[in-house]
Amino acid sequence: MQRISRISVNLIFFIQVLLLFLLIFEDRIELPAWLQVAGRMHPMVLHVPIGILILLFVFMMFRNTFQKNQFRKVMLLCLVLAALSASVTALFGFFLSIGGDYGADALQQHKISGVVLSLLTFFILVWYQNVKKSMIVLYSSVVFSILVLLLTGHTGSVLTHGENYVLAPVTNKPEETITVENASLYRLAVMPVFEQKCFSCHNESKAKGKLIMTSIDKFKRGGKNGKAWIEGNPDSSRMINYIHLPLEHDDHMPPDGKTQLTPFEISLLEAWIQSGADFEKKMNDFAEGDTLRMLATSQVNARSKNVATVVYPFKAVSSEVIRKMNTPFRTVFPLYQNSPALHADFFVKESFQLRSLEELNEIKDQLVVLNLSKMPVTDADLTLISQFKNLEKINLNFTTIKGEGLTKLKSLTSLESISLSGTSVTKDALTAILSLPALREVFIWNTPISEAEKVELEKAFPKTEFIHTLFNDTSLLALSIPILVNEGILKKGDLLQLKHTMPGVAIRYSLDGSKPDSISSATYDTPISVSETVKLRALACKDGWYCSDLLEITCYVEGHTPAQVTLLKPADKQYPGEGGSSLTDGRKGFTDVLKEPSWLGFRENAFEAGFDFGSKPPAINKIVLSYADNLGGYIFPPTDVEVWGGANAKEIKLIKSIKVEQPTAHHPQSMEALGISFESSSYSYYKVVAKPVNKLPLWHGGKGQKGWFFVDEVFFY
Repeated sequence: MQRISRISVNLIFFIQVLLLFLLIFEDRIELPAWLQVAGRMHPMVLHVPIGILILLFVFMMFRNTFQKNQFRKVMLLCLVLAALSASVTALFGFFLSIGGDYGADALQQHKISGVVLSLLTFFILVWYQNVKKSMIVLYSSVVFSILVLLLTGHTGSVLTHGENYVLAPVTNKPEETITVENASLYRLAVMPVFEQKCFSCHNESKAKGKLIMTSIDKFKRGGKNGKAWIEGNPDSSRMINYIHLPLEHDDHMPPDGKTQLTPFEISLLEAWIQSGADFEKKMNDFAEGDTLRMLATSQVNARSKNVATVVYPFKAVSSEVIRKMNTPFRTVFPLYQNSPALHADFFVKESFQLRSLEELNEIKDQLVVLNLSKMPVTDADLTLISQFKNLEKINLNFTTIKGEGLTKLKSLTSLESISLSGTSVTKDALTAILSLPALREVFIWNTPISEAEKVELEKAFPKTEFIHTLFNDTSLLALSIPILVNEGILKKGDLLQLKHTMPGVAIRYSLDGSKPDSISSATYDTPISVSETVKLRALACKDGWYCSDLLEITCYVEGHTPAQVTLLKPADKQYPGEGGSSLTDGRKGFTDVLKEPSWLGFRENAFEAGFDFGSKPPAINKIVLSYADNLGGYIFPPTDVEVWGGANAKEIKLIKSIKVEQPTAHHPQSMEALGISFESSSYSYYKVVAKPVNKLPLWHGGKGQKGWFFVDEVFFY
């Protein structure tokens, strides 16, 4: 026993010296991976000294039940174990704290109290071994060490649970009721998003990236990489860029494994930054038609305490079922935290399939909100929607329904709101559902229903509100942007077709990349003939209205198709597409859904592909690369492009090489086309090389890292 005790004391002494060394020089220390693993065991081992110190106190209370020698041996063993476990726990805690991004003040208090407890138990052990025993001193020392233990535990709870965690139930005052009148828009709508998705890692106690979001003043100051946003410019804001990174990227926020932001929440944050990221401005201070106000109003309604008290007659489905429902083109999430009611949003009309709507039958009882805005939904599809019997809100804006199928929705007795704006629904067709008992609002702006007919509906159905205009403000408004009818890749001979939802609008356009104006630019009268890929820019103008924002879109036209395509260097294993066939399959990708088979991603390797046109090659004078431009996702244009040509893969020569101008600041993500023109040739074999950015520029958040190059199609003209 004495030998074990002596070895233990020496080991504990060594740990005390090491702890003091770490306390002084921790800023200069970098831990190897295996010690980081030891650090993560701190939450497991910290319970050992707690139990031993409590056991030590119990033995002291029952001292008279032991013989003198027995009591001394028991006390010595308990003191050795207490000092050793306290020392190891403090050491592991130090390992965990190094590089852990915890709040500096709370962390320092916890470290110091842990070291004090470790030293105190060590000194009690040494004293008990070598000094004449005084039970009063022993009792006092053990009681004092338990008090230090309580302090250490308290500072640890502040780190993991926040200030006043233990006493909060009895000391916290009731929170003031938050209303539209007394609270800022940030407090009402934006802050709840941060509370659910961000505060757990960015608070006073645990500040990832040194960013504290729970304090407005500290949030404004930013973290170790600077401010999290740029007022008025969400596309250049670090916070938004990190949200849009691929899920597996180290900088993606929230990290993989955490609950992700919904598309609606992302739009809300972007609108808040676009409006100036104001923390004090109240909801009613924003204009009626302001995008942020409309999004915030929707958010507040969804999170209101009245909604949270609704008791639904159905049970919640498992998180696994919800996870299965989520795809790149469909998002399903609870209506509010811990709610069994579900909300489903659909995206990208080109990828919409009726099957993806049918798959929601697995959650048909729980589905309460269904957003099919801009999807190619028809009247026939309303039969399927009618099976979701608990629907309270349906968004069918800008779908292809005409109204004949609305009678199929008469079974939805819980339906409170339906949006039919931008559809061909008439007044007569609409009346089929206006007797539904719960229906309270119907959105009918931009439909054939006239103002006079709207008045008739209001008189016939006084309990229902009919929203006939998007804005209540009657001052000068801006037109919506023109619509390109035939999106995707045009076949040879197809004509570009533009339209606008408002009659009497003049559409001005350009195909050469220049910005059209309302006076001198070409007017769209008839469909436009194009023979190769062009950059279409168009705006809508009308007397009494502001011209619309620009429609900017790359219009692709099919070219000559090679007989065989070969990838000469493999794409990154995360983004392999379908090999070389992805480059000529006529499928366009989406810049925010990079896992699609349309995309090939390159980072370590340059993009190199061979295109074989066989024995009767066509004359070619231009090659166009269709690529993704998503700077927030580290996806840049290539730096250099080379085109080689010859009779076969072994007999080729360089035809053209170009340097590609690189971005100098953040801009919105887009699909871009890079054209390489050269003298007309009829080579049987072409090789195209495109090199990704080797080092991201200094202005970028990932400066110095390698960039990505994503390509989905290659066209030959």
